Amino acid sequence: MDVWLANGYGSKRMPFHDLVACIKNNACNSLEVGDESTAPTPEDIAGVESILGQELPPSYLFFVRHYGFASIFGDEIFSIYPEFDRNIPSGDIAERTLLYRRQNAIKPTEIILCQTDFAEIFVLDASRVDAQGEYPVLRKIGDEAVLYAPSFADFIVKYSHDVMA
Repeated sequence: MDVWLANGYGSKRMPFHDLVACIKNNACNSLEVGDESTAPTPEDIAGVESILGQELPPSYLFFVRHYGFASIFGDEIFSIYPEFDRNIPSGDIAERTLLYRRQNAIKPTEIILCQTDFAEIFVLDASRVDAQGEYPVLRKIGDEAVLYAPSFADFIVKYSHDVMA
């Protein structure tokens, strides 16, 4: 499946392989990623989607299947861990999402992607899905939420460039 995404800098659309090229060419130089050896299994993905009660969007799934995990200038992008203990904080996307939902910090239709040291969180808004199955990414500070990127892939590109600015 060919995934298309907005480049975060206007209305031009680019194929997902441009994001891959950005990573390989270190144009997203603030981004650290794993590789396929750290990728979750299909069973891990199905388990997380079951826990969340929502499917994960295509660009997120493509990313974790090829890179496993990521961090942008030390801000962990929550991933899918093969197993996690719900009593020990980790960077597992299901564990973190459940924690934030219990604390009423995010809505039941939101999936947390990242928390920064500046009291901001980034979430996928699963209540709004586009024709490709992508969810927009919101930037939340307290009760305020604004659209940050139209998809997870756009979020990676935009956030890795924003932290460099």
